Amino acid sequence: MNRILTLLFLAFSLMFVVNCGSRSVPKGLSDQELYEGALEQMNEDPGGFPWIFNGKDHETILKYLKEVQLRYTYSPYATLAELRTGDVFFEQGDYEQAAVEYEEFIKRHPGHQEASYATYQLAISYYRQILSPDRDPTTTREALKWFNIFIEKYPDSPLVAKAEQRVVKCRQRLAKREIYIGNFYNKRKNYKAAVHRYGLVVADYSDTKQMPEAMYLLGRAYAKQDQYDLARATLNQLVQTYPDEKYAGKASSLLNDIEGKTPPVPEQTPDIIEEPSQG
Repeated sequence: MNRILTLLFLAFSLMFVVNCGSRSVPKGLSDQELYEGALEQMNEDPGGFPWIFNGKDHETILKYLKEVQLRYTYSPYATLAELRTGDVFFEQGDYEQAAVEYEEFIKRHPGHQEASYATYQLAISYYRQILSPDRDPTTTREALKWFNIFIEKYPDSPLVAKAEQRVVKCRQRLAKREIYIGNFYNKRKNYKAAVHRYGLVVADYSDTKQMPEAMYLLGRAYAKQDQYDLARATLNQLVQTYPDEKYAGKASSLLNDIEGKTPPVPEQTPDIIEEPSQG
């Protein structure tokens, strides 16, 4: 019994190695044949036992695409091979490298008929790398930038609606980040820094769902600094603009708490009167 199991294991291992090993590129193929050979492998069903062989031979596909570019540098298929290289990395989930490939394609071929596709894929590649609000926002900013470029340059594209939806999500993520940092400063009683962060949301992300929360937190931070006039103005605006939001109720409660309060009068140093010199 153990011997049978061992033989089965070896057989499966050999099949796995053969299936996963990349194939060499045949000699003498034209630019079109190389490119279409890569496409055929990209579009084929991987088949086999799904729990073991569920994957494509991306290494071989990349070899075909690279060969087109090396052998036929000035061929239109070489240009398309550059774009498909980005697609291969994207399909693999290597969004960082996919973004590099798509951006290089756009730089080299800005007027190409596939430039709109490359721009959208570049934006999506950054979008797939977006981190939580407490992490580096670079990929969020890059995704937002490229979605906006796509919308501006290709307004008639059927993908514009999806791009606009993702713009909203990117802006919401950036607004959440500013609130996260503002809360960090607030917990440490650095209310001036907190006001700055909450104020950025109010000024730059007023179209996001985070606006009512940011206004409430901003008003509260003003109150903690004894800036009651600014606090009242901010909180009253929140209540009037977003009367049905939960933060409107919190704002009303805080307004009652600070009703009639005025900033403390700073202590004044008495003027020193110099006696005239006796001459």
